[in-house]
Amino acid sequence: MKRAVNIMSTGNSFEIRKEKVNLTKDGNVGIITLNSPQSMNALDDVLFAELSEVTDILLDDPSIGVIMLTGTGNAFCAGGDLKKLDEGMSALEGYTYMKGFHPWVARFMNSEKLTVAAVNGFAIGAGFCIAMMADMIFASETAKFGMAFGNVGLIPDLAGLYTLPRVVGLQRAKELVFTCRNISAQQAMDLGIVTEVTAPDQLMEKTLAMAARLASGPRAANKLAKMLLNSSMNMPLDQLLAAEAATQALCFQTKDHRVATQAFFKKENPVFIGE
Repeated sequence: MKRAVNIMSTGNSFEIRKEKVNLTKDGNVGIITLNSPQSMNALDDVLFAELSEVTDILLDDPSIGVIMLTGTGNAFCAGGDLKKLDEGMSALEGYTYMKGFHPWVARFMNSEKLTVAAVNGFAIGAGFCIAMMADMIFASETAKFGMAFGNVGLIPDLAGLYTLPRVVGLQRAKELVFTCRNISAQQAMDLGIVTEVTAPDQLMEKTLAMAARLASGPRAANKLAKMLLNSSMNMPLDQLLAAEAATQALCFQTKDHRVATQAFFKKENPVFIGE
């Protein structure tokens, strides 16, 4: 049965309200809100399907420069669907189930658009892993992060074993995974996971301000820099230098580069056009 969708549009903005996920366009920023507070935004089949759908809408919209991800209630996302897991599944069924998440993970992490997470509360298990996929994380002072998979006899998934050690280092990643302890927003910032910690009532305002700032920047340069940053840890120096030279040559051809150069000599702030 097709789920109801409520669409509202005003000027350069629109909102799509689905059953468990909302999508809002605010200028050049697309905001995805996980909206199932009664389940603490657990990653059940409905929520994940809707998350995938609205992500594709934003990825396919050329006017969107930045994707922002947040949640409602006391949680950003409190992890996977334990009710579904408690039903039991064979090894093959489990493998197929996990593979179902991979296309979205790859699309979101490899997106040319910059991504920002506004962590409003608990980001536990899969929720922690989803937050770690973003290019930047802003967190409320009340947010908590935890790799709680071991508490239910599982290993981190949704690329958590890829992102976490790259941010905090291998030894600290092992400690967080093995102990399953929750850490505060401030501790997460001290570890380099979080970009900024804010008061709860300022989280959306500050995150959206950063998202809007990024969306108004040089999009070609930013997406190419993101591509190289994501690949750099798996490249030897000579390969990175070669990729850097080829990528910079492309940036030299962009209108944004010419606009910024002209603005520099005029002692003006550049107004990037995203080309």
